Amino acid sequence: MSQQGTTAERHVEIPGICFIRQPESTRRCTLSADHRGEHQHFYSGPLTHGFRAGTSWPRRAGETQAD
Repeated sequence: MSQQGTTAERHVEIPGICFIRQPESTRRCTLSADHRGEHQHFYSGPLTHGFRAGTSWPRRAGETQAD
């Protein structure tokens, strides 16, 4: 008989990365945790000359990595 352990849900933060989710998307900010200004996801957006332009969005009040 196998026994399955249970893991309690908990809030986990990724140190060093902002990781705030873009509204209505699965993208997350890839900037450092203490950045200023808009959030940015560098690995999205149109491909131009072999580089991605990235996607940015404004900060929202009270946002956390767990959103």
